[in-house]
Amino acid sequence: MNTAPITRGALTLVAALTAVAALAGCSERTQELQAKKPDQAPYAGGDKTAWESQIKTRNQNQNEYVRAPARP
Repeated sequence: MNTAPITRGALTLVAALTAVAALAGCSERTQELQAKKPDQAPYAGGDKTAWESQIKTRNQNQNEYVRAPARP
């Protein structure tokens, strides 16, 4: 039996497919600017002062100095 040419051909095919897969992972897609509409103000649907108050309260609740217990 002469299986060497079949094995060599299969090995060459596997090596070629591996090289193609490796090179495909290195390609970079083009980065184009897209026209997007600008964001609205977060408080556009309601009261600005209430929104600012909620943000201030949320930020204060995340303040570690307020959350940590005082040292004895």
